[in-house]
Amino acid sequence: MQEKEKSTGKTQNTQKKSWFKGLKAEFNKIVWTDKATLAKQTVVVSLVTVILAVMISIMDSAILEGINLIIK
Repeated sequence: MQEKEKSTGKTQNTQKKSWFKGLKAEFNKIVWTDKATLAKQTVVVSLVTVILAVMISIMDSAILEGINLIIK
């Protein structure tokens, strides 16, 4: 019984090492963007977020005023 436990432990150890090797190989395939592209994309995302927030606020206010007119 101890022999089975030892062999299972070795198999699990080998599988873990193999998994980490595969993980490292996948991380080596990642292509990271350069700082200039990252900065441009960050600015665009921030601007779009602000514009959408303003649009939603305006629509929310308009709907609220419309509901208030109907209720009164």
